[in-house]
Amino acid sequence: MPLTVAEKEHWKERISRRIDKKIAAITARDPGLFDRLGSEARQRAIQSLGVSELMAEQEQLEQQKKALETRDGVVCRLLLARLRGVPAETIDMYSMCRSETEIGNAIKSRQAVHEDELMREHELGRQIVQLRLERENLLDTVFLATSPIQVRVLWEKVSDLLGDELSQLQRAALQIQPPVE
Repeated sequence: MPLTVAEKEHWKERISRRIDKKIAAITARDPGLFDRLGSEARQRAIQSLGVSELMAEQEQLEQQKKALETRDGVVCRLLLARLRGVPAETIDMYSMCRSETEIGNAIKSRQAVHEDELMREHELGRQIVQLRLERENLLDTVFLATSPIQVRVLWEKVSDLLGDELSQLQRAALQIQPPVE
C-alpha cells in the first residue's frame, strides 16, 4: 500500500535528522573546520572580486568609527531610557541595524561559491556536501521510492536527458520494489 503524504513527510524528517546527526558527528572530528573554511572563502571572495585594497581601507575606517559607535550606543541607550522613563542601566546596549550593502551581498555570494570549493577540497567537507545534497533531495527520493514503475522510469529518463546524476539514495530508491496498486 502506498505511503500517504504525511507518512512520506514523517520518513523524510526522520532520515533528515539522521543525516543531521551524521553531519554533526563528522563536524565534531574537526570543530574549527567551518570557521576556517568560512574565513578562507571570504578572503578568496574579496581577492577574486578585486576589492582587497578597498576592503583594507574600509576596515581602517571601521576601526576609526568604533569610538564614535561606542558613544552612539551610549547615547541610544540614554535616549531609550529617557523615552521609556526607566533608568539607563535597565536598557541593553542598543545595536543599530544596517541593511546589507551591495558589496556585502557580493562578498557573501562569492564566499558561498568558495566555501563549496573548499568543502570539496577537504575529505570531511566532501562527505558533508554529499549528505547535504542527499538531504536536499530527500523528498524526491522518498516519493521516488514509493512511486509506481512509470514514475521511476520517467525520473531516470529525465535525469539522463538533463545529464543529472542520481544521488546514492535515489539509486537505492529505484532498487526498491514499487508499491503494488
